[in-house]
Amino acid sequence: MKIRNIPYGYQYKNGSIAIQEKETETVKRIFTEYLNGLSLLKIAENLNNEQIEYMPGVCGWNKSRIKRIIEDERYLGTNGYPPIIDEDTHKTLIRIKSEKNTQKSTDRKTDIFNLGVPILCPKCGSKMYRRHDSSRKCQDWWLCQNNNCKNIISISDNDLIYGITECLNTVINKPDIIKTVTDVDKEPSLDVYRLENEISRVLDSHSFDKNILRKKMLECVSLKYRDIDSQKYTSKRLKADFANASPLINFSMDLFNRTVKTIKFSTDGMVSIILINDQQIGKEQSSNANSSNTTEISTCDSCTG
Repeated sequence: MKIRNIPYGYQYKNGSIAIQEKETETVKRIFTEYLNGLSLLKIAENLNNEQIEYMPGVCGWNKSRIKRIIEDERYLGTNGYPPIIDEDTHKTLIRIKSEKNTQKSTDRKTDIFNLGVPILCPKCGSKMYRRHDSSRKCQDWWLCQNNNCKNIISISDNDLIYGITECLNTVINKPDIIKTVTDVDKEPSLDVYRLENEISRVLDSHSFDKNILRKKMLECVSLKYRDIDSQKYTSKRLKADFANASPLINFSMDLFNRTVKTIKFSTDGMVSIILINDQQIGKEQSSNANSSNTTEISTCDSCTG
């Protein structure tokens, strides 16, 4: 088994420790991905999938190797090693490690850890990851996974669950706001578009087989009704779920799992939910149904730095 005799990212050159350029890029990537919320295991999996070598001819990335790199202070430039990361990166790393240690003692059975649906960034639409830092005024916050965005929404776990609950109550109080799909507002599927184009081409040819044309037209109509029926069933099921539910005093994971596919933040910290029929429920619907049921969340500006 091969063993490295110098940390990954470095090499011996003319008797001195020098940076190994290709490996250094991987080291920087590891730190960046960890700071952006990826787990040690996920980082290792990505490197292995991309066949990035840990040693010549060997991939073999695992959690332990990633952890050793992240915890090795020599990358700061200590003990005669050229620096690969800067002091600010190291400080951020220490803070995130601290918050992750805090999370380990958190009850993972709480609702916030069992939502099971993506929470989307209001700026770029990418997924957001939960963070916790006991040193911040607002200890719970969400970070966009998009490196070109890195948007932060500071909102406590309790406020997020409360906002979702209020959205659910909006529909419970007025289930008729569930939209019913019609021939007009239903977007045709790709199969329908394909068949409609084929029918148009047949008609444009001027000489066509009526039986073939009839077959394609019947198939197209059948697909349209299939799509509409599926959406109608979903909408009817949603209406029934909400109509049979009593107004929530506490969050209902059961109702949430049956009805919600996505959670969205707005830029001012508002919470919305996307139902399984792709309908968004949030501030506007809450105001229309009941002015006291708005889900406005006060973000903590001092915590977003």
